[in-house]
Amino acid sequence: MKYEGGYSNDPIDRGGKTKYGITEETARKAGYKGPIKELTLEEAKEIYHQHYWANHHYDKIEKQEIAIKLFDQAVNLGPPTANRILQRAYNILNQDTITVDGIVGPQTLAAVNQYPHPDDLHHLLNVLQAKRYIEIVENNESQKRFIRGWLKRTKI
Repeated sequence: MKYEGGYSNDPIDRGGKTKYGITEETARKAGYKGPIKELTLEEAKEIYHQHYWANHHYDKIEKQEIAIKLFDQAVNLGPPTANRILQRAYNILNQDTITVDGIVGPQTLAAVNQYPHPDDLHHLLNVLQAKRYIEIVENNESQKRFIRGWLKRTKI
């Protein structure tokens, strides 16, 4: 929640209407029926827990700093992108590779939980996250106004 603000409906923000970093689309998928502007903090936390943390098995990642980093990326970039970043980072650091499919399943969990250098993995997750932000801005100059805030997330 450190990087997520209150209600926002910035026409340049590709997420559209959001509150506490949860898009209206995500809130609807989670069963929220009210105006996104009225989403409570407790409702937001429940959506985060059910539709990000538990649904994507981040609760099964043993290294808390890796789980939190992945969760942050999922909120900001979407779970499939965050999950692919994790899988790519693992593959870059290892001889044995895992499938890059955007799903944190048994293969990814086993590989990440057994990886002996979690600090290196965490660092590379931040690097790849920053790389993704740079790509977004290079592909769409209107997103440049968000880059400084996004880069703060790469310090988690």
